[in-house]
Amino acid sequence: MSHTLIFGFDEQLARWACERIPWASYSPNMRAVGVADGDGPDARLLAVCIYHNYIPIQQVGGKPWYGLCEVGFASATPRWATRSTIRSLMSIPFLQYDCRKVVAIVPSTNEPAIRLLEGIGAKQEGPLRHHFAKGVHACVFGMMRWEFEERWKVPRPTTRRPTGTQAHAVVRAATASP
Repeated sequence: MSHTLIFGFDEQLARWACERIPWASYSPNMRAVGVADGDGPDARLLAVCIYHNYIPIQQVGGKPWYGLCEVGFASATPRWATRSTIRSLMSIPFLQYDCRKVVAIVPSTNEPAIRLLEGIGAKQEGPLRHHFAKGVHACVFGMMRWEFEERWKVPRPTTRRPTGTQAHAVVRAATASP
């Protein structure tokens, strides 16, 4: 299945994602990319990747520090998670933001998210005990840029962007109140 990535609708897409991720709160600093099942007026929004808590690389004591970004995924269906789509979404923080590391934090009870992160090559870095609730720990996952490049054999992604009208139609349909 060919997916279309939707750019330029950060607020609408991030709000859609935050409505589906109980521990996420919308921030105007979030960036978001949608994944649609086509580019026509009947295309449906399948998933959104949010990028937040970005800290650019800074020189500290003559060494580069930071270069971090947190990511989160929200989906209406698992059908969005193709190799090409994941490569494109994960290329953004590494190639566009020049991050050296990407981090995701999920509850220990969210087995689908843990499987997804492990499947894309993120490494579990450790728990934050009772972070979300008593007995619900935060699983911290990280992926270094070199791990991403090695695993995903990254050429610069080429994505076909929908026209403004097509993207507006998908976002409007996905964010419309029932």
